[in-house]
Amino acid sequence: MLFEEDSVHLKPQVCLPFEDAKSQEDTEAIFKKVLLAVTGANSVTLKDKYLDWAYQHGGYKKARAVYKSLQDSHPFSVDFFRKMIQFEKEQESCKMVNIREYYERALREFGSVDSHLWMDYIKEPLNHPLAMKMLQGESAEASVAKYAMQTGCL
Repeated sequence: MLFEEDSVHLKPQVCLPFEDAKSQEDTEAIFKKVLLAVTGANSVTLKDKYLDWAYQHGGYKKARAVYKSLQDSHPFSVDFFRKMIQFEKEQESCKMVNIREYYERALREFGSVDSHLWMDYIKEPLNHPLAMKMLQGESAEASVAKYAMQTGCL
């Protein structure tokens, strides 16, 4: 059974056999049904698995649809948001605005307890290929130096 280690936390009446799914639609229906029945901390791992499954079987667009469908379904893990950030970065048409959206949502949820999340958010523009392509020569060096002075990250 897929997710065996996670299913031990689920009530027997909502523990559905994923191996019985004959199609991706069946698997998605199982995820949706279980997510309606499981709430609180028990749902966190399931949401992460659903997001992973969506990306593996439908790519970024499917993962984004799952993300949007779950965005009001608390609680989450910080990894849920980190996964979406990574999925966005893997896109050829990677958009900084989407990455910022994911970080800002993650920071609202976990910003008071996860300092690494803040540092990743602050460093993100320097890691974004478009930002570094657009800045040329001395402008790029000045931007990196200014960033380092402002954040203390040398």
